[in-house]
Amino acid sequence: MINIESNQVQVNSTSNEVFNFLNDLNNHRLIMPQSVSDWWSNFDEAKLKIQGIGSLHLKKSEIKHNSYIKIVPVSKAPVDLNIEWFITPDNNACNAKVVINAELNMFMKMVAEKPLKNIADYMAEHLKKHFC
Repeated sequence: MINIESNQVQVNSTSNEVFNFLNDLNNHRLIMPQSVSDWWSNFDEAKLKIQGIGSLHLKKSEIKHNSYIKIVPVSKAPVDLNIEWFITPDNNACNAKVVINAELNMFMKMVAEKPLKNIADYMAEHLKKHFC
């Protein structure tokens, strides 16, 4: 399993507000890059297609109030992965980062690692921009 970690960003909002935003998977569409299409979501689940990777059906699986959200596939995915959001308070703001953990064979690593890193960094940066 490889860990693809975004840059940590400082978000101009409290950890509670950022957690509440990320805890609703409907909001994740607002921080996704153009390489993500065919979006459908509700509060707990999302279906999407990532260019070069395939279709995913995801759901929240673990939550630690105001600090952590883990999202996992509902069904067999083209890439075995999970997504973790880490949120830490910092005065009246907070720091956030996203980690994508993926089980990739050597071929898939060559194909998918860079797009997943780009998605992770994009999501973190657009989370920050959302709260500006």
